[in-house]
Amino acid sequence: MVSELQRLADALGHSLKRNVSVDDPTMHQIAFSSHVYEPIDLLRQRSILRKDLPPEVVAWLRAAGAFNAQGPLRPPLNEAIGATEQRLCLPIRHHGLLVGFLWVMEGTDAVSDDELATVLSAVDSLAVVMRREQLAGEVRRAQVRELATELIFAADASARRAAAEKVLEAELFVPNEPLFVLVVSLHADRRAMSDEERGTLDGLLDRVSRRLSDRRQLALSRRDHGILVLSGRDPLIGGRARDLLYQDLLADLVRDLPGTSPLVGIGDVVDDLADANRSHRDAERAVRVARLVDGVGSIVRADQLGVYGVLARIPAEDLDASTVPPGLLDLLGLGAKGKQLIDTLEAYLDNAGDGPATAEQLFVHRTTLYYRLQRIEELTGARLSNGEDRLAFHLGLKIATLLGLRAP
Repeated sequence: MVSELQRLADALGHSLKRNVSVDDPTMHQIAFSSHVYEPIDLLRQRSILRKDLPPEVVAWLRAAGAFNAQGPLRPPLNEAIGATEQRLCLPIRHHGLLVGFLWVMEGTDAVSDDELATVLSAVDSLAVVMRREQLAGEVRRAQVRELATELIFAADASARRAAAEKVLEAELFVPNEPLFVLVVSLHADRRAMSDEERGTLDGLLDRVSRRLSDRRQLALSRRDHGILVLSGRDPLIGGRARDLLYQDLLADLVRDLPGTSPLVGIGDVVDDLADANRSHRDAERAVRVARLVDGVGSIVRADQLGVYGVLARIPAEDLDASTVPPGLLDLLGLGAKGKQLIDTLEAYLDNAGDGPATAEQLFVHRTTLYYRLQRIEELTGARLSNGEDRLAFHLGLKIATLLGLRAP
């Protein structure tokens, strides 16, 4: 169904015989004339394909005064961002409130006085429609926040089931599709985000949602993390496109939230919307492991955590230093002095007791390796030739990593 905004954009473009487009206040394109007229430049092509504008374009428009303008203006040409044709910008305001922007491509043929009158009349109509749609969007977002919170955080399974039914009844999510949850964490200590950080994160989650199909995403931010519930069958993020979505989100987080250490955790796929909380827990575990284990990366899938994923399922109150073998705790207690022996032990156990492979990985002679292993046995009382000791120490090392007991 063609929206009222799209019909207005098409009608104005047809009347002027010019390319026009409509952006929301964040410079996200929400409508553009379907007919193609000359001129057209690289910036217009990119804005149609991407729907939103990169930061350097927004900065260019801000410098031109677009966000404070009360009437038409013409931003200067800027070849670096592809703005090689002149365009007319008209802020769309509803009783003084900025609700968006109307763009008219001019090139060398400036908009005439008669055309400007037509454009200004269209701006008045757009302002009414856009403000109405913004208010409806605010109501919808409040509904999504309420139901998504119940869906993921309700302690009772029947409450989560009821929330899932309400989500489907309100047509906020497509039924009968597998789904998964993505978690965004900004701080290692899980402290609450500042109001500015949370506002920026909300905007970035909204930007991601716009790249997805309708009714195939729910966005929510909590005091210490952000959440996206995503359909596993969204055709817009099939295959490689899904990985690119994660990478773009992480890049935006790094760029727009300096001073934070963002991570993206991806939960396992579930078949029922009422089980979204399970995928959320998976995603949170992925983030927790990524904070503590070197080399896991900044985009972490729960199904790729290996033994850490299993150990992270143990309740925090049951996973403490008492679960680490005493001899290993003694070695860990040496701090920086014992780090070389700890790293050697882990490499040896990760290589299933293969001495040559371990020596090659550590870039040491085999004699040096065997000396270190002998020293480890002397300090811990373990017998590394014994399978049970090897298993206990291997798991103990992973647990120590999750508990933050290892020297940096």
